[in-house]
Amino acid sequence: MTHLPEIWSCMQKQIPKGVWISLADIYRIIEDNLSLDKEDYEWQSPTSDVPKWKRNVRNVLQYRKRTGEIEWGRDTMYRI
Repeated sequence: MTHLPEIWSCMQKQIPKGVWISLADIYRIIEDNLSLDKEDYEWQSPTSDVPKWKRNVRNVLQYRKRTGEIEWGRDTMYRI
């Protein structure tokens, strides 16, 4: 299972600074740059078809938004 600090580290290294980027592009960056395992691809809940790793990406974004490390431009756009 990929942990939140690993996801944040990847975001810091791979997301261009000062540029608005979509959530879909962030997902692509994480999937392309981390070695996600079988557990990461399990559903986030029994009634959801969203994998755990995407929920974890959103959790990192929400936390870093609160700390001021990420800006949220609504419409699923983010900027570091």
